[in-house]
Amino acid sequence: MTAKPLAKVTKATPKASRSLANKGDTNILWYIVGVIGVVIGVVIVFIVAHGIIPSISAGNALTVSAQELGGVLTVDIKAMGTSPIKITAINLLPSGTCTWTAYYNGQSQSSFSLPFTLNPGDTLSLICNPAPSGVTQIQVITSSGTYSAPVS
Repeated sequence: MTAKPLAKVTKATPKASRSLANKGDTNILWYIVGVIGVVIGVVIVFIVAHGIIPSISAGNALTVSAQELGGVLTVDIKAMGTSPIKITAINLLPSGTCTWTAYYNGQSQSSFSLPFTLNPGDTLSLICNPAPSGVTQIQVITSSGTYSAPVS
């Protein structure tokens, strides 16, 4: 009879231990690649936002027209762009004052006071009766700039 050994001896193969080491190296590399990718993404977002945000606010504008007909001064203001515009003052040049009757998007307003906010596409019509004498220009002052129109 032949005797069988009671303990089995196994040898670790270099190939198995090598693949475990590679797996750990791969995890570290993916971690580094992920961190670099996040940093690059944040930098790109800040660069793009820095260029877009000023152009969005620059895209907001008002069209202003004014006319005097039969002693009645009418000022039409339309908002264009992508965000609301706040009207802070309306000046009659070279001088003059007026009590305005306002129509917002065609609807009569029982009370009108400044500041007044217009959303994109909104219209504001202001009527002054009687028109002050000598007014040649209307100046609309907003939070983003000043818009003028000659009285025709």
